[in-house]
Amino acid sequence: MKKNKYISEAKNVINLEITALQKLKKNINNSFNKAVIQIAKCNSKVILCGVGKSGIIASKIAATLSSVGTPSFSLAAGEASHGDLGMISKKDILILISNSGKTAELKNIIQYANRNKILLIGIVSKKESILYKASDIKLLIPEVSEAGGIVPTASTTAQLALGDAWAIAAMKYKKFDKLDFKKLHPAG
Repeated sequence: MKKNKYISEAKNVINLEITALQKLKKNINNSFNKAVIQIAKCNSKVILCGVGKSGIIASKIAATLSSVGTPSFSLAAGEASHGDLGMISKKDILILISNSGKTAELKNIIQYANRNKILLIGIVSKKESILYKASDIKLLIPEVSEAGGIVPTASTTAQLALGDAWAIAAMKYKKFDKLDFKKLHPAG
């Protein structure tokens, strides 16, 4: 009987994530296009940053963008205020990911980006948040129900899918093909 209970729970989690992706799909708008064009045209680096699970998603998106020809890396939000802001130049694009957009660790990064006129793309679910208001390009992730009521699952699935969509769209924009891919993946 317990086995069926856990199978049911697994299906509930997956259904929450499917719902998040369906909502995300409906939310894709011209801000997505603007972000893709800026990312594809970037002559420097694309830097991604998030806190907690969103930080892990930022790392995955940075790795995917890099693997398709857009130099990218992730920045640890907690380290940024202790000198790592020096990794960001005025030619870079900064992408901040936060479900609430109110995370204290992001405040100094947002201020730094705005003060130095660094293009800031925000991925957030709250319009009233500091991140949403401060972003040059705003990507609103739909508010979703998380598994267990509290665990970042559906929101991070939506963040990840958005990053994958950016990477593929930027790749198409730049006409990055199989030969280009092979150059960046010499070990397969």
